[in-house]
Amino acid sequence: MRWAKELYLSEKTAAKKDKIIRKAERGIGMVSIYFISLASNEQNLLDIFHAAHLKQPVFYKQNPFVVGIASGYEEALEMTRQILEDIYAETGGFRVREYFEAAD
Repeated sequence: MRWAKELYLSEKTAAKKDKIIRKAERGIGMVSIYFISLASNEQNLLDIFHAAHLKQPVFYKQNPFVVGIASGYEEALEMTRQILEDIYAETGGFRVREYFEAAD
């Protein structure tokens, strides 16, 4: 897994960021944690996946680039909306992949 330098975090996940990342890199599932990553295909903007996916070895072959960590699915949806709004406000478009790759 790769991590954006400036991760989007919620109030609930900001305090536990380092612990969440350590667990994610070891493949330890977390009940309410969702990750937002660059889309696994070029036709979409972002993917949302539950931490339970981390228990599947094949998942790591995709090498997701995580841009946000949320607590709960509803929070992940809201965070995704916020990410897209921020990118549009800053760039005038939705070139999400280019936006995050330029920042790293």
